[in-house]
Amino acid sequence: MDESTTEYLFSGTYEHTLDDKGRLTIPSSFRQDFSDGAVLRKSNDGSVEVLPRAAWNLFLHELKKISKTDVRGQRWVTRQLAAATSVDLDKQGRVLVSQDLRSHGELEFGKVVVTGALDRLKVWNARRWSELETEEMEELDDYVYEKYQI
Repeated sequence: MDESTTEYLFSGTYEHTLDDKGRLTIPSSFRQDFSDGAVLRKSNDGSVEVLPRAAWNLFLHELKKISKTDVRGQRWVTRQLAAATSVDLDKQGRVLVSQDLRSHGELEFGKVVVTGALDRLKVWNARRWSELETEEMEELDDYVYEKYQI
């Protein structure tokens, strides 16, 4: 697949299990998109993101726009790259979620929630996801409409 034209449109909510070795099964309907591997990273919303390697490579290309002489921008780039781990799926379609990433997402062995987020999946602590679902949706709708007219 040509990375420059690859577009991922992941959606949906899936209950999955994080096994006692820290492995997460990628939803079967998405596995073909991860045939070249995945990159797991800390998200600023408290989830752990899982990107197809091709989508990660597109993100890396965008990072090149930040000038090497922009100290603050490069510090941000360093933090983005330091928060990411490249992994391969095993034969059962699982990825290993490191202890560092599990701690970031407060992911406990057992039930987790996987949500589609356009070009990536997000892995949530089940309790945290439940809290997010009960947020005032009308307020979020108003915010998105005002800012983006969607």
